[in-house]
Amino acid sequence: MLSVHSLPRVEPDPQYGWQVVFWLGEAFDFDIPFRAALAEMVEALQMESPARVELPPRSSNEDFVEGSLVFGEVRLKTYFEYSLGYLALMSADRDALEIVKEKLLPLVRVRSV
Repeated sequence: MLSVHSLPRVEPDPQYGWQVVFWLGEAFDFDIPFRAALAEMVEALQMESPARVELPPRSSNEDFVEGSLVFGEVRLKTYFEYSLGYLALMSADRDALEIVKEKLLPLVRVRSV
């Protein structure tokens, strides 16, 4: 389950065109398991098509982590930032992001405030 502050939605991204943001925690919470969240996303997506995540090796005090999530023929850019507590999936292809978002929504649980 992906515990988030709000439902993810596709929105404009100035650098890559479009993004889906998963607000996984509070700003500067260095215990946010973003790598586990990406692994859970891959596990869910693999039920329909081959999927994998590509990230740099884990490092101490990592932040601003960029990588890729590959789902079938679709390659999405990933970005996680501890200083804001969010994981973003980005692409120039809005339709691809919408498809991935819809496939991941069953994993999402919005935390009550």
